[in-house]
Amino acid sequence: MAKKVQTTIETGKGSHRIITSSDNKYGYVTNMFEDTVSVLNLENNKVVETIEVGSIPNGISIMD
Repeated sequence: MAKKVQTTIETGKGSHRIITSSDNKYGYVTNMFEDTVSVLNLENNKVVETIEVGSIPNGISIMD
């Protein structure tokens, strides 16, 4: 089975890592060149929040 792009979601500059919530409703993307994390609503494929974090975030984990 070939993998295909389903949609493209614009986040911040330097998007690096993504993780999803355990219920797969939200995604979290680190944006290395903006020092932010984009919070994605995966049901409507939109950025719902941008959170300022420390310098050059290049990894992410989540605990539910």
